[in-house]
Amino acid sequence: MSLPLAGTAMGQNYPNNNVRLIVPFPPAGATDITARLVANQLSKQWGQTVIVENRTGASGVIGSEAVARAPADGYTLLLGTLAGNVMTHLLRDKVPYGRDAFIPITVLGQTPNVLLASSALPVKTLKELIDYAKAHPGKVRYGSAGIGLSGHLGVALFAEEAKIDLIHVPYRGSAPSVEAFSRGEVELTLALVPEAANSMKSTPGVTPIAIAAAKRSDKFPDTPTFAELGYPNIQVYALSGLMVPKGTPQPIVEKIHKDTVIALKDPAVVERMNSLGIDPVGSTPAEFDKLLNDEFARWEPLIRSKGIKAE
Repeated sequence: MSLPLAGTAMGQNYPNNNVRLIVPFPPAGATDITARLVANQLSKQWGQTVIVENRTGASGVIGSEAVARAPADGYTLLLGTLAGNVMTHLLRDKVPYGRDAFIPITVLGQTPNVLLASSALPVKTLKELIDYAKAHPGKVRYGSAGIGLSGHLGVALFAEEAKIDLIHVPYRGSAPSVEAFSRGEVELTLALVPEAANSMKSTPGVTPIAIAAAKRSDKFPDTPTFAELGYPNIQVYALSGLMVPKGTPQPIVEKIHKDTVIALKDPAVVERMNSLGIDPVGSTPAEFDKLLNDEFARWEPLIRSKGIKAE
């Protein structure tokens, strides 16, 4: 059999056994739910079980390392994220796998963040916030789920570009951070769309200031993006995508990509992801790879200049 025909057969015959999908984060979160939705659809398409396995710890490093060390045969997939595949390389001195340890296959979904201001701040727009912060340097506080996480870095990048002095107050996790904002311990927070919507329902006087994404959110149609307001670099979102170990044969990569894109178009999958505030994507491998490189370039100058390290 010639090599091109052998490659074609390899893709057509894949998979002929169960496939593992390693999720490097705990069960029940939006990332895990997305993985299980896609795994269920792929199981139906392939006639083989896609087993979701949660391997948590170190902001995604432990699960990612397990996949990096797995055989490059398409039978161990990674649920990749910005935390595990971009930020960890910027925030940690030693990572047990390189940035090139995986082949990106497709972005499954993205969830943008929203900058929220509490009623304690007399502002309704980004310009008013900037003017107020300049008039009260070092007085406006913003909370986050921890040092080096998106709620910290996103606001820090905005503050640097807007040339304002904001005080970061890190908490141990998203729940304490949200509670602190609700209690008025901090005046600003950068929250994922679903969390932001819940905060607005539970906390009187909260104002959505700007969407940290390339386009407006369907759940906040009247809230402009940072890009619309002159800050195109402020894009902060949660991302999940499928990846495989470097060296996985191209026909298998193409097969996984094609079938995953089909899975993401299933109406039940779309409805469930939308209910969680996740936008289904289904990018090409090249688009996913470019996105990861763009994110590295976006955050590296800030993290290096501020000397930010993972906790």
